[in-house]
Amino acid sequence: MHRLLSLALLSTLFACSSFNKQRTIKEDSFDGLKYESLSRYNLERLQGSLKTKDPLALCHAGEFQEANSLFKSKLDSNLKNYVYWNQISTCYILQKKYTQAKRFLDIALGMAKTKNQKASVINNFGVIQLELKNYEEAKNYFKKSIELADGALTPRYNLSQIYLKFGLYENAREQLEFLLKKNNKDIDFLNSYAHLQLMDKNYNKALRFFSKIPEQYRSRDDIATNLGMSHFMLGNLDEAKSILKSAEKKDSHYINAQADIIKKIEKKQKAGKL
Repeated sequence: MHRLLSLALLSTLFACSSFNKQRTIKEDSFDGLKYESLSRYNLERLQGSLKTKDPLALCHAGEFQEANSLFKSKLDSNLKNYVYWNQISTCYILQKKYTQAKRFLDIALGMAKTKNQKASVINNFGVIQLELKNYEEAKNYFKKSIELADGALTPRYNLSQIYLKFGLYENAREQLEFLLKKNNKDIDFLNSYAHLQLMDKNYNKALRFFSKIPEQYRSRDDIATNLGMSHFMLGNLDEAKSILKSAEKKDSHYINAQADIIKKIEKKQKAGKL
C-alpha cells in the first residue's frame, strides 16, 4: 500500500506493508498511496515505466538482472542520492534478500537530508522487519517514520495492519480514520476499516464500508473473506457462500479461511433443514 522529495509527493520512496501480497489497483482514484508506495505499481504505471527502462519498474516485473545492470550504469552520478540507494534496497526486498536490502538502506539513510527523506527510508526498514515477522521492531520503525513525516500515509497504513493483526483495534481505528480522511475511496483503507468493524462485531457497519468498495474489487481474496464473514455473522448464509465461492483463490491463507467459513455455512444450512 503503497512516491518524490516533498511531503505531498513522496513517490518511489515508500514501500508498502508486504511485498508478498502486492495488489494491483487499476484506477488512481481508488489508490490513496499511489504517490507513495513502491508496491502500488498499477498496470499503467508499470507498463509505462517499463517502456522507459526504469530499473525500479523492472524489479517489480521480476527483471532483476536487467535492473541491476541499469543501477550499475548510474552509480557514478548517484553516489550521494538517497533515492538511488533506496530503490536498490527495494529491489532486494522484492527478491527477499533482506540482509542486502538493509545494507543499502543504511547507505540511503546516511544520504538522506530532510525529515521526509529519512522517514521514507525508516519506513522501509520497517517493511523488512514486517517481512521477517519482527512485528515489534516493524511497529517502532513505522511510528518513527510517522514522527518524521506526519502527513505520509504509507507508514500509517503499515502500522494499522500490525494493530489489526494483534487486535489493537482502537490504535488501528486512529490510523485508519486518518487515512480515510485523506482518501475515502482507497480500496485497502476501506477494506481495513470494514475489517475493523467486523472484529468489533459491528457487522452492518462493516457491510456499509464494504459497499463503498467498487464491485470489481470485492472478489479479491482478502476482501471477499471479510465480506463473506460479515454476511455469515448476520445470518445471510446464501449471500456469504456466494461471495466466498466467487473469490479469486490466489492466496492460500484466504483460501483456507474461506473453506472454513463455507463449512460452517453448510453445517448451519444442513441443521436448518432438519
